[in-house]
Amino acid sequence: MYKIINMDMIKILVTGSNGFLGSNLVHFFSRHKRYNCYSTLRTANPHKNPQHFFRGDLLDTSFTEELISTVDPDVIINTVSLVDVDLCEEEPELAEKIIAKTAENLASSVYKQNCRLIHISTDQLFDGKKSMYSEDDTPAPVNVYGKMKLKAEDITRKMCPDVIIIRTNFFGWSPPYHPPTFAEWIYNSLQDKKPITLFTDYYFCPIEVTYLAEAIELVLQSDFRGILNIAGSERCSKYDFGISLAHRFGLDTSTISASKMNPDSFKAKRQRDLSLSNKKFEQYFSKKLPDLEDSLARFYMNQGIKSDL
Repeated sequence: MYKIINMDMIKILVTGSNGFLGSNLVHFFSRHKRYNCYSTLRTANPHKNPQHFFRGDLLDTSFTEELISTVDPDVIINTVSLVDVDLCEEEPELAEKIIAKTAENLASSVYKQNCRLIHISTDQLFDGKKSMYSEDDTPAPVNVYGKMKLKAEDITRKMCPDVIIIRTNFFGWSPPYHPPTFAEWIYNSLQDKKPITLFTDYYFCPIEVTYLAEAIELVLQSDFRGILNIAGSERCSKYDFGISLAHRFGLDTSTISASKMNPDSFKAKRQRDLSLSNKKFEQYFSKKLPDLEDSLARFYMNQGIKSDL
């Protein structure tokens, strides 16, 4: 059983805090006085609050144990991953180290320290032959990335029975030092009037990253444990996403071309449908998650956040 959290002041440790999600979570929780937010990564600190930053390699068991012992967090949010799906296919050993071994080291240290662990997983755990996957559907990943993310889930669940695993697909603004994300790539291409091609038969349920952060905040304050989907409430194709983004920003859509996807044309095989059902989250927390227009409106509103990350 995890320790009882003092709700007046919650100490949070975010791993992988130079990544897209990690940096946004650090920004989100650092802005609220009720949280003490700590972060860790392998390289120099890119954030504006070095006091709560720890540099080290989470593959090093001694560093991981010392880190958690020193910080003594109430909650750890593990965002460490290797999100380049094709690179995972090319270098499966690297993918296993970064995704699965890091999760194993963290889970082992969390178990000894008796704190809560929120592990960020993915929507790429299934074969894509149906829509709106629930937490009870049997995973059947089609590529190395999905297999390693599933392995990380299995490890953390075995070592930490109280772990919270969040399956999701998110978009938003990334820090200046980070490569453009999918939504940013579309936005930048439209701004520069560069032709882009988007798939009409590749489906997902994207949620804007600050909406995801707010949902994670609800979860960490609750007694929930287990697997939970947190995604947008609307299933859409990549093409529909791009068109809707263009409309939200008042940009010309004539440079967007529609195309069908060949799942085998990539280095790593792709599924046609990544959509996730939010029914479990909405029933447990009595809260509806945003649809596509809600998330794109938040993305539009948060244009200035990039320089603060």
